Amino acid sequence: MSSQSDPTLPPPASFHAPSLAELALPFGKIGISSFGGGLSAWVYREMVDARHWITEDEFLGAVTMSQILPGANIVNLALQIGFRLRGGIGSVVAVLSLLVPPMIVVILLGIALTSIGHIDWLHDFLEGLAATAIGLSASVGLRSARRSLRMGWWPSLLSLSVIIGVFGLQWPIVPVIFGLAVCGLFIARVKIRG
Repeated sequence: MSSQSDPTLPPPASFHAPSLAELALPFGKIGISSFGGGLSAWVYREMVDARHWITEDEFLGAVTMSQILPGANIVNLALQIGFRLRGGIGSVVAVLSLLVPPMIVVILLGIALTSIGHIDWLHDFLEGLAATAIGLSASVGLRSARRSLRMGWWPSLLSLSVIIGVFGLQWPIVPVIFGLAVCGLFIARVKIRG
């Protein structure tokens, strides 16, 4: 297991990086078995809890970066983890393993649903899956909140500021995030010096 917290640094020499096939397997499993979102919780479970390929701090840092970068969060997360574990080819393998299997399933389901889409229990089943995904996403949010509380009051204050700015005041998300990111960097710099 990597003990470093900076995902831009290479793992220590004692860390055995997974093969490309080993890397493809959990991302393929996540892509094909996760319905309606909540994918970052599945990635956490696979990469941190089950396989110990990255630390919790590395995962939460990657989640933060994946949320502020353009594009789908889960694709950004797979890209970062794949790069961290196997470099550029690892990024490609992680993203393709995450996206291609469910794409095939969705195409096949789309074809099937044209003939069975009128079944009521099927709609209820899909809504139940969506509710489960919301719960998984909430669990990652709670982990992030616990980590923020360990760091002091300022990460929680920045998180609350995003909620107030975007949802309360209806400001555009990109300027709010960038403005608060600058504030976060300033506060972190002051804390490091102090």
